[in-house]
Amino acid sequence: MGSRSPAFFLVALSDNSDEMELTPGGSVPVSHLSFGRSPLGMWPMSQNQWQNGNRYCLILTLGLTLSGWLVKTAVAETVINRIKEAKRITAAVNVRAGLADLPTGTAWAGLAVDLTRALAAAILEDPNKAAFGAADRTTGPELIRNGAVDLYIPVRPLAPSKLTVLGLTTSQPFFFNVQRVLVRKDSGITAVSQLVHTPIVVQPGYHNERNVDIANEPNLRNYFQRAGWQPMILAIEEWGEAESAFTSGHEKAMSADETELARLRIAKGHMVGEAVMLPEIIAMAPVSAVVKADDLGWLTLVSATISALIEAEELGITSENIDTNKSSKDPEVLYLLGVTKGIGVPVGLDDQWVERVIKAVGNYGQAFDRDLGTGSGLDIDRGLNQAWRHGGLLYTMPIR
Repeated sequence: MGSRSPAFFLVALSDNSDEMELTPGGSVPVSHLSFGRSPLGMWPMSQNQWQNGNRYCLILTLGLTLSGWLVKTAVAETVINRIKEAKRITAAVNVRAGLADLPTGTAWAGLAVDLTRALAAAILEDPNKAAFGAADRTTGPELIRNGAVDLYIPVRPLAPSKLTVLGLTTSQPFFFNVQRVLVRKDSGITAVSQLVHTPIVVQPGYHNERNVDIANEPNLRNYFQRAGWQPMILAIEEWGEAESAFTSGHEKAMSADETELARLRIAKGHMVGEAVMLPEIIAMAPVSAVVKADDLGWLTLVSATISALIEAEELGITSENIDTNKSSKDPEVLYLLGVTKGIGVPVGLDDQWVERVIKAVGNYGQAFDRDLGTGSGLDIDRGLNQAWRHGGLLYTMPIR
């Protein structure tokens, strides 16, 4: 972030008025203003000190020229200090296998959970100082707004217009959620093109964000229409009923998020046998952490943590070989691990924060394999969730 240009405000204040008039912009009651010391270090000033003369006093206020790092430091204190005082980071999550779930019934696991634990390691030096709560697309944003949680991680992005209205924003993506089609192996179907005359079970789409699985049906229709095909869609609103239609053998194909289909394949394997995930991607949605838009420092740290996990994989740094890599001759490795000083400055932490993150959850590839890949049982391919140089969509932001 570059330096911010000076801002000038022309203020007219009447000695017999209860209002401060700003040009332009209407009036603001003086009783609603605070003249105490501001977070940016401005001096205290009483109402009488502002008023001078019998009629009007024109006050020319020169806005402070603030560099990006100063803004980030001032804002970061709000959330990061709150986390330090609470000795815990709290996340609201959409429950989804592989992202945030309770597979054992007691302990949270998933890629979103690992991201939160990584942040706890970075700030509190303990990945176990993380708490989670289930939320939906309505309660999650509200929990962020009222400060009840530090971040909210949905399984699909919120509409930009909704983020703007609520004063929220998102980190860089850390997962790309794809919609696919699962078919019974005994159907002999190997490609979506073979489903033109086959009913496909799907949950109906919602555009009012009441449902986590937004637009699965519209996505499917759009995919077929772009190919010039007419789909046979069997829309079933309740997930349990949609699942039963497929697992019972009445229908041969079902479309949903890959994470849901992978969970179904495991949970109902005795009913569906070796169900096949078709290779075509019907739709894709980036998964990011949601935070307050005015918390630039917190946003910076969340995105920097995601980048650090991805870059660690690119550089070959794992939770097992991290100590050995401290003697590497690669300058990027040495900077990432804090051997070369400086990586703590952009996020307001010490230079060992990335080392703690990697030791806590591994690099991105290790976390993916544990939560979504072969190590999880979901057995989801990396696909789009690998670095851009390997054909995926993951990228890193420079932590400078």
